Amino acid sequence: MDWDIVDSPLQRSLAALNRYASAPAPDEVFLDDMQQRINAARRVPGRNDPGANRDAPRVLLLGYGGAGNTGADLRTIETIAQLRRLLAPREPRITLFALGDCFDHPLLAGTPRLTPSLPYLPDALDAAVRDADLVLNVEGSTYTSKFSDSLAGVLIGGIALAHAHGRPAIAYGVDSGTMSTALTRFVERNAQAGEVICRNDAARKQLASLGVSAQVGADTAWTYRAPADASNAALSPRRVALCPNNPFWWPVRADAVRARDLDARGEASSLRYGPLHFHSWDAARAEAYHAYLDRFAQITVGLREQGYTPVLVGMEQLDSSACADLAARVPFPIEIVARGAHTLDEVAATVAHAACVVTTRYHAAVLAISHGVPVFGLSMDARIERLLSEVGCGSWSAACDDDDGAQAALAAIASLQDDGARDALITAYRGYARVQRARFDAMGERVRAVLEG
Repeated sequence: MDWDIVDSPLQRSLAALNRYASAPAPDEVFLDDMQQRINAARRVPGRNDPGANRDAPRVLLLGYGGAGNTGADLRTIETIAQLRRLLAPREPRITLFALGDCFDHPLLAGTPRLTPSLPYLPDALDAAVRDADLVLNVEGSTYTSKFSDSLAGVLIGGIALAHAHGRPAIAYGVDSGTMSTALTRFVERNAQAGEVICRNDAARKQLASLGVSAQVGADTAWTYRAPADASNAALSPRRVALCPNNPFWWPVRADAVRARDLDARGEASSLRYGPLHFHSWDAARAEAYHAYLDRFAQITVGLREQGYTPVLVGMEQLDSSACADLAARVPFPIEIVARGAHTLDEVAATVAHAACVVTTRYHAAVLAISHGVPVFGLSMDARIERLLSEVGCGSWSAACDDDDGAQAALAAIASLQDDGARDALITAYRGYARVQRARFDAMGERVRAVLEG
């Protein structure tokens, strides 16, 4: 037997992938495997050469790109644009870690994507970070189990791997939230790996309690400006953008047995997310979702009674189903503008050029505030609440499962009939957005200093 072939990196990676896929708790195995590779890298002297690629620095961007998530894509787009501005006339060689194939913006479409060299993601990341002069985590929802412990493991673990290999690594304008026991342990074990820049002080304080020393920066999407094309210019000045999603089917969890059973029977599942993961769902979640849609429908009808023209906006491809479910609950035809059927710029412009916005999506709130559009948040976690609280508009949000959320939203938007109230709101937005853009500029200067050694 040829042991060199059996024990090759490819064979070891395939074996690790099979072990992960057959584990009773795959997400925990994924975090453990990431930790093993981080620990192994720490035991080997790093190969970092600060002057190696100074003329064309290699930058690896970790994130949620390709999934058709407008907020994640805006963050990535603005980071790429910033890197190019900062390093000109040098041309950075940027590589994008991708989780899908939705690249409907020219800057994203023109950015090379990582081609994994090994089949198991921890091994592929371990190889990829060694070839980078800088690794940036450009996803906002990083230190949280809200969406996926495996995704959090990629984002946090990728920075830790790069740091272990002696590469500069920065978590770039990230946020935090509730974490599982396994993810909390993973964060604590890698607390001093790389630099962490949070997009709000609440996240910085939460991470400090876990031993992570972070500084306050900003979300990277604040510099995006939505196009003002002819179709938007012709829109009604009373058009309101409503941005629902399904707040109750997160997180996704790996379940290889369930995936194999579906594949064997040739069946699909609306809850399936990628090869092995599934959305969380049960009777209680379904009941909460239907109540949420009813509240959003009440808002939609109430805003029409206030003289607005509602339009439903799917900020992520996944939100199309929530938009359709909501449209079925209102007694009049309603337009849907959603990623997939519409491009990133079209979706973002619908929000940015609205008269007001009601959203469960965080980056719809960022777009609205950045463009001076009043926004009410139906929050699924702490992110929108933190944002609006920092702006000084804490009363403009409610939890997505709050029975009084619809009434609060309608009352807040009705208050805009007072020109003084509207002007005060927009003034607060303008000042806050200016601070965020200045912080993003300062983050860029930190990146330039890192790359220039």
